[in-house]
Amino acid sequence: MSRLAAVFAVAALAAGCATAPPASEQATRLSSSNNVSSNSSSNGSATVQDAAATQLLSAPAAKAAEPALASAPDGTVFALWVEHAGEGGADVMLARVGADGRRAGESVRVNPRAGQAKSWRGDPPTVAVAHDGTVYVGWTARVESENKHANDLYLSASRDGGRTFSPPVKVNDDKRPGVHGMHSLAVDDAGRVHLAWLDERNLDAHGHASAPKAASQPASAPAQHMERNRDVFTAFSDDGGRSISPNRLIAREACPCCKTAVAVGAEGRVYVGWRQVLPGDLRHIAVAASADGGQTFSESVNVSDDRWTIGGCPVSGPALGVDTEGALRVAWYTEGDAGAAGLYESESRDGGRTFAPRRALSQATVTGSPSLTKDARGRYVAVWQEGTGAEMRLMSAPLSGGAGDVAAGARAASALGNGQLPAAAVSGGHLFVLYLASAESERGVWLRRA
Repeated sequence: MSRLAAVFAVAALAAGCATAPPASEQATRLSSSNNVSSNSSSNGSATVQDAAATQLLSAPAAKAAEPALASAPDGTVFALWVEHAGEGGADVMLARVGADGRRAGESVRVNPRAGQAKSWRGDPPTVAVAHDGTVYVGWTARVESENKHANDLYLSASRDGGRTFSPPVKVNDDKRPGVHGMHSLAVDDAGRVHLAWLDERNLDAHGHASAPKAASQPASAPAQHMERNRDVFTAFSDDGGRSISPNRLIAREACPCCKTAVAVGAEGRVYVGWRQVLPGDLRHIAVAASADGGQTFSESVNVSDDRWTIGGCPVSGPALGVDTEGALRVAWYTEGDAGAAGLYESESRDGGRTFAPRRALSQATVTGSPSLTKDARGRYVAVWQEGTGAEMRLMSAPLSGGAGDVAAGARAASALGNGQLPAAAVSGGHLFVLYLASAESERGVWLRRA
């Protein structure tokens, strides 16, 4: 199957991507016995004895999928995933792991009512940790309505290190049932929690926009009436997740099944990224910036003119991060006519107004959205899934410092083993990767400490 054919295989889900089957049902079963610790026990725990130990975190026989990962200032790693039950129900689960890789305690269900959550492989839950140790989890819940795709976005907070969670607060403030997904989450230095997501509240029954253009897009930007492209909304909480600000529309015509991304910098800077649908079915990565803590956003800017024309959604959004010098770092996948297909990076050193020419991290087929995390020296590391079928591999590479040619960037990639849908975080000088895989007939969410 060609790359483009593979894209269209998932693009068929675009009109109703919120109801795609969980990854535990979609994905090819993988063999990861080459990177599973030999001392893994039958109850899903493991005794970590070396720097490359791997352990199963999800419950045995659970239909686990959709991993997410974050590290705390004290070194604790918080692993998040979804366990799917019958009749479309699901639970968001969280586990605590020390910087040494040792699991601490039992997994905790985040959603207060069993089976309340709703998730699919393109829209995992999100997790972030504030400087004061508060753990925030973004997740979506089922909504019973005639719109079978409908869901609501929630924010849950834990103030005891992930052991218990306060009652969640609903993020989207619209009343009519609809889709609120592909969300992202970040916490700034002041403790303000920022969220972004794709929303269909302004779409009529035919999927057409029914409200004025978003403030972050030029007035001349034409509307696209094709599949159900969605709007980009943002909101924040500045009281520890107890309440949410009014929702703000910042962009229109976003690719409906590509994950959004949020990154925060110093002095109230917030960046939101998504895949923008342009005239002619071009699908480029766009970024909007805020200099006032998410109160207002600039007009969006395309990161790179990749010239990727595709009449469907590739289910692949950007990853964003702000480095120690305040530069915005971006990683994304494209198959555009501007060059070889692959995973690329760029940066902006002027607050998201302009972006440097892109540089390649990998020129292989990449599935899903990449993950960015800072290493012990403050450098960003990208982690992603590449390859197809039984050859799905987890890869990592440091982002460049703004210099170097394409070939040098591509050579920096390192293999981490087999797996799917990776999420990454750094703690104690080690790279942690949470991913979906099978080993010895045990399918689940695994954590690797590299």
